[in-house]
This record gives sequence, C-alpha cells and structure tokens, in this order.
Amino acid sequence: MILEEGQKPQGSGRRRWFLVGDIGGTHTRFALCDSTDLSLSGFVKNQTGEFPTLEAAINDYLGGCRLVPTGACLAIAAPVDRDVVSLTNAHWAFSREGMVAATGIGEILLVNDFEAQALALPLLGAADLATICTGALLPHAPKVVVGPGTGFGVASLVRSGPRREAIAGEGGHITFGATNEAEYSILNAIARETGHVSIERVLSGSGIERIHKALGEASGGQFANRSAPEIVRLAEEEGDALARRTLDIFVSVLARVAGDIALALGARGGVYLAGGIPPRILKTLRSGVFEKAFRNKGRLSNYLADIPVNVVTAPDAGLRGAAAAFVTADHSRQPDQGAAVPR
Repeated sequence: MILEEGQKPQGSGRRRWFLVGDIGGTHTRFALCDSTDLSLSGFVKNQTGEFPTLEAAINDYLGGCRLVPTGACLAIAAPVDRDVVSLTNAHWAFSREGMVAATGIGEILLVNDFEAQALALPLLGAADLATICTGALLPHAPKVVVGPGTGFGVASLVRSGPRREAIAGEGGHITFGATNEAEYSILNAIARETGHVSIERVLSGSGIERIHKALGEASGGQFANRSAPEIVRLAEEEGDALARRTLDIFVSVLARVAGDIALALGARGGVYLAGGIPPRILKTLRSGVFEKAFRNKGRLSNYLADIPVNVVTAPDAGLRGAAAAFVTADHSRQPDQGAAVPR
C-alpha cells in the first residue's frame, strides 16, 4: 500500500462514511470513518470468539449504526493475497465476495493488520506513543513496526520516491534462535509441543505461557500453570520471581528480534512495538532489559543505539491505518479526489 506525502490527511471531498476494522485472533475492533477528515467514531471492541464468522461480527456492529457505510477496509491478522482468507490464530475464514453478499457493503478492501499498523505510523502523535529507547530518528528512513499479541506481526514503512509504501510480511514465522541455556530449554520444551519453533511461538500471549511453563518445569519445584494476563500482572505488579523471569526473557527475545529486523531493513526511521502485549508491560520494557538486548549487536551496536524505539499505545492505530489504506485506494481509482498523509 502506497501513501502520498503531504501536510494533513484529507478525504475525497465528498462526505462519505466507511467502515474500518482491525480483525485479530483475540479481538475485533470496528469504527466508522468520515472521509472528509478521517475522523473515527463509534469505536467498538469485541472478543473474536463471540461471533461464529467475521460477517456476523460486521452485521452485529452495523445493526447498532445509524449510518450505512458505503465501503469498508478491514485490517486482517493473516495474509490477504488469496481468494479465501483464514485468520492465522482464530477459526474464521472468509472471502471478499462472501462479505459483500452477507453485509451489503459494496466495496470492501482487505489489508494485512501490520500493514495497517505501518500506515498509521505517520498519523501518530506523542500521546499515542511511549518511549522505550531514545535515538536520532531520520525522518525519511525506513520505519519498522513489530508486535506480539495473539501472534507476532511485522511490517515496514519505506520511502518510494515522494511516497511511503507499507510492506507487510510474515516475520512471526521466522525460526526462533536460542542464545543461552535458559532459551535452549525453552526452545526444546516448545519443540516437543509444536515441532518447528517460530518467533510467534515465543513472542505472543501463548508464548509467555510457554516460557513460564518451561522455566517452572526446569526449576524442579512447584509452580502453577498461569494465563498470560496473570503472568504479566504477577510480574509487573507483584514481583513474582518466576513471572518476573518469564517476562525478562520474553522482553529480551523481543528486543533481539526487533534489533535483527531493524538491521535487516535499515530502520533508522524508528522501531515501533505494536500489538496487545507491549502497552501492558511498559515497566519491564523500560527496565533496561530491552535496551541492552536491542543494542547488543557487536560491531553494529552503535548503529542500533541511534534508533529510537516506541510502544504504540493508541488502541485505534490499526483502524487509523485501515482508514488511510481505504482513502489511498479510493484516490487511486479517482485521481482528482484523494488522501494525503503527512510525513
């Protein structure tokens, strides 16, 4: 997806409401967007598992709307380049044609959820971000957004002439590489369960649970199997030793992976941590564990030291990116009426 550079987001000039959605394995988020200024209204967040299908979730949302959207852009936690799209970490499968028939929305655009996160980056302000590592940001250099939640997403925002292009990938399925004894024990424990151990098996909500379980079993003592939210709470608020170690390892691996991706893509425009988990573990992210592991790249440590790292705290960032994607696509169909997105 390509964005024009300009001074301020503008809609098509015709007052037009369209639906935007951020569809993940755990949560779905919807809002209506006014194309005249890209403002969002009617924000709703639901559990994905509450609905049997995506079409049912959309129709439930539309049932409470007084406005009928003329189009929709949905940011999907899955590759979107096939006729039938299946969520990677949930049971929904759907097609664009099927959604048009089921919802009555005549124009539906699908983008990858982290493509939408990347498209949102130029629209975020200081109130939408929490700084983890300071650095000397180069405004026209590539930006990278990575994020652990139900899964693990990766995308970049790169310059293409006078434009910025969002490029989605499936970096969550890169093979996890252990670097110390504790990580090797975690790798082996997960491998017994899943076979191939991807980054997503470690850097996700279920990954936090796997790390906690592997550390507990390796200790030989008594421990309780806990959910990821419980582990985060115990670590962040109560200082539980096993939970604390779990989160320290999780953050260290996250930092190492983020640093690897930043090096691979030359992300001197900044690294952004999105997804459901980073805003909930700010205390650990700011403890020094992340910064040390992020910059631990031998001869290129100084290169990483210049890259700022921020957590995206805005709950509607994916929706903002979906809105930008929709008006940009609308602009490509109608060259005289489009959207400009700031540098």
